[in-house]
Amino acid sequence: MLAALVLLALQAGTQARGPEVMVGVDRDRVAPGDVIEYTITVNSDLSDPIRVDLPTLGGFELEARTERSDVNMDGGGGRTTTIVFRLRANQPGEWRLGPVQVHQGVAYARGDAITVTITGGSAPAVTAALNPRLRALVQRAPPPGALGAAGISVLVSDKAVSVGQQLDVVTIAWFEREVRQQLRRAPTVESPQVEGVWAYPQPTPAGIAASRMVNGKWYDLFVLHQVAFPLTPGTISVSPARLQYSLPLAFQFFSQEERYRLASDTSRVAVRALPAEGRMPDFTGAVGRGLRVATSITPAAGKQGEAFTAEVVVSGQGNVALWPQPDIRWPAGLRVYPEGAKEQVALRDGWLSGSKTFKYLLVADSAGMLAVPAVRYPFFDAGAGKYDATASAGTSLVVAPRGDVPASRAEPPPLRLDASRTVARQVERSLPGWAWLLVAVLPPLLLLGLRLPRVPRRVAVAPKGAAGEPLALAEKRLVAALASLVPAEADLPDGQLQAVLIGAEIEADVVARTIALRHRLREARYAPGAREDRTRLTREVEDVLARLTPRGSQRARRWRARAGFAGLLLALAATQAGTQTAPEQLYEADAYRAAMDGFRTRALAEPDVANHWLNLGDAAWRGGDDAEALAAWTRGARLRPRDQGLRRALLLVPPADPWSSRNLGVAPMAPAELRLLGLVLWLAGWGGILATRAVRGRWLVLLGGGAVVVLAGAGIARWYHRPVAVVAANAVLRLSPHEQAPPAGEVARLGTVLFEERRGAWVRVQAAGGQQGWLPASVLRAAADPPAP
Repeated sequence: MLAALVLLALQAGTQARGPEVMVGVDRDRVAPGDVIEYTITVNSDLSDPIRVDLPTLGGFELEARTERSDVNMDGGGGRTTTIVFRLRANQPGEWRLGPVQVHQGVAYARGDAITVTITGGSAPAVTAALNPRLRALVQRAPPPGALGAAGISVLVSDKAVSVGQQLDVVTIAWFEREVRQQLRRAPTVESPQVEGVWAYPQPTPAGIAASRMVNGKWYDLFVLHQVAFPLTPGTISVSPARLQYSLPLAFQFFSQEERYRLASDTSRVAVRALPAEGRMPDFTGAVGRGLRVATSITPAAGKQGEAFTAEVVVSGQGNVALWPQPDIRWPAGLRVYPEGAKEQVALRDGWLSGSKTFKYLLVADSAGMLAVPAVRYPFFDAGAGKYDATASAGTSLVVAPRGDVPASRAEPPPLRLDASRTVARQVERSLPGWAWLLVAVLPPLLLLGLRLPRVPRRVAVAPKGAAGEPLALAEKRLVAALASLVPAEADLPDGQLQAVLIGAEIEADVVARTIALRHRLREARYAPGAREDRTRLTREVEDVLARLTPRGSQRARRWRARAGFAGLLLALAATQAGTQTAPEQLYEADAYRAAMDGFRTRALAEPDVANHWLNLGDAAWRGGDDAEALAAWTRGARLRPRDQGLRRALLLVPPADPWSSRNLGVAPMAPAELRLLGLVLWLAGWGGILATRAVRGRWLVLLGGGAVVVLAGAGIARWYHRPVAVVAANAVLRLSPHEQAPPAGEVARLGTVLFEERRGAWVRVQAAGGQQGWLPASVLRAAADPPAP
């Protein structure tokens, strides 16, 4: 019997599948500098660890390695180990990668060799992914002083620039190739901070950007790049860049790592003021290279009282964000409303370029040919070092006399400037949702606490020197401060605690004082014969706490102040560029379409302000969009259901059918009012129970009424949030989202539909009677928040 069991075990062992090796590459023909992926896949049923002998790499060098092991879940057991090598092509020729040898216990397998061809000349010193200007800067970058296994340097494109001139700041991390191949994770490179500039960080290659031979050794370079524009004359300081990386202490996968930190030198750049010689009288501060101006007006012809859109586009190289608005001499007979600016920025051949579009809304008061003169734009050419000016071609606007006045319509309610919310909404917004829930459950919890029997508790008397003394409180604060930096500080010996605190960028003298204080505090607490001056010891703890801050936190505070300065500049620029004409002014100028856009933006930003929806409905009614007016006035009336102006406005645009009237119905009270009323009844009921210490009928009526009112408010709110839309014109339902699709029904103007699905420019809806089909989104006006496309 024993022999049979041994035989079966041997047979089972012989049936286990040994390692099987598959080898592949993603490309077998590459150019120097390209990166290929060389993949080794090992399938095995054995549980022994797998050891892979690396093949000879030939004309390639190892850039990165990843390894993954998966357990097969198909019932057969075993594991699949995948090893991926990223290899960078260096030397042209035909190279054999392999063969690959795999050992697993006593089992052995071998993978075939693969031939990969590297074509062309030698590998480029700088990758082609860098733009020409950055490539030239990297090629002439000197290595940092006393370069060892790694280093970091900062290179500025110019030592002296003018205000508004482009300054490139390049951070370069240098790694000796053998050291770089030992890295298990990507190094951390921190760009320098530059004061007094407008900076644009630029994308750079994630891997090796260049390779350089220094002192007979190959170094691989990692690059960070930012483009800066000085704002004021003087001297700007470029702070040191920082590099952090770790190297394993042994070749085992789980071996410890040694961390290294390096910093570059500080750089300074002189900033010249713009010259006074040659400055034009109309110069407003624009700095750039090759600026151009173009002007366009759409439409080119119209009638009196209609709105036109004018665009002035300034394009070229430079800091697009700070280009000022051009000075335009508009002809008489035009009312001009600035509409802000839009910027587009891109890096072309290493130079920051882009365009800034200034938009204006024009309303013609006079008929005839209105000539808009050429727009002149003076600027300082940073490349040539002199003042220059560019101009656009003049254009004209044909304005026809106002046509026949259309039949008058009923006057909508007047515009309202008050942007306040209802009292119920203001009360609701005063506390978060969880706080209101706490207010609702607090009375029953209080009643429960009053009815529970009281359990006497012993009051512990703190001995002298306990937590109430200043020294004990100071000790607690010190322990908390250390715990925020080192979670297990109480379990660490002095040496490890010192290493961890220094690693957290705490100054060395503060670390030494902290460790000494920890010993003295323990002696003062536990040693019965300690004669330590407790007052002086408390002061020392307070002093250490004031200095127990990482240097990075001090830098963070300093850079928060600098970020505030930059944010102020951004806010000023945004204010200048984002100046919009008030929609009330557009409404008074009869530019109803433009006023609709402004009121719609306000309403979507503050959807719980009823007057925003009333004003949007007024502009839509004046502009002839009755569906938009009906949807907007409905949303406003649901916020203020007893507002006479909104109720009168809804009489101007009755829905097309009873089903639409139900979809756009307005309850006598708003959901917020019902929720607030229900909460008041609920609290009144519980207040009566607590006051009388008895559950009586009238209190139960108040509790039940409050719950019913709150549920009614929730139900109405859910009804209001259904995705309902108003149809702007008679439309045909289609069976599919296409104009040539067969019809599925019709929807009348000012009828309503329910959103179901959006696909591009079409929306699947449900109409009256349960009809389903597709409608163009352009004919729908949302009376509630529609689903996202």
